[in-house]
Amino acid sequence: DMYESTMSRDFYLSTFDALKKSPYFDESKMLLTGKKACYVLDIVDETYLMFSRHYNENIQKVASLEDITDEIFKFTTNFTEETIEVGEAWVNENVPGVKAMTTGFESIDIVLDYVDKGVAVVELSKKLGLTMDQVMAFGDNLNDLHMMQVVGHPIAPENARPEILELAETV
Repeated sequence: DMYESTMSRDFYLSTFDALKKSPYFDESKMLLTGKKACYVLDIVDETYLMFSRHYNENIQKVASLEDITDEIFKFTTNFTEETIEVGEAWVNENVPGVKAMTTGFESIDIVLDYVDKGVAVVELSKKLGLTMDQVMAFGDNLNDLHMMQVVGHPIAPENARPEILELAETV
């Protein structure tokens, strides 16, 4: 593994406890990404599960997050289009040690507050002996923001978020 950082068991369990206090959070629309598999509670919303299978392999149902023995990288959870911005803000203001980032129109990733795609691209570039002006990245959403800020050649599709379009060298 080139570079990775996972949440300790105590950390992801306490993060889940904090998330349950949010008026915007729905634990039936939550997925945890681990090294070996992805995990949803057995009360998972079936529509959310079908949607998640488009982006994730090996999704395991668990009765409780305490049943997970894997190393966890992140939470992904869905909100409504109307509540995603306030839901993301609520997580960032009320859950210590994590950062929530919009990944789609109803979805956010919740990661350790010092981990993001920008950090990953910088670390990978170092390993490959590249300067950042030799690196190109493609992004469309707010979870790509830092990555787009650090690379020499940011590229975005026309339907990217305005914040991403502002950074794009090429659209």
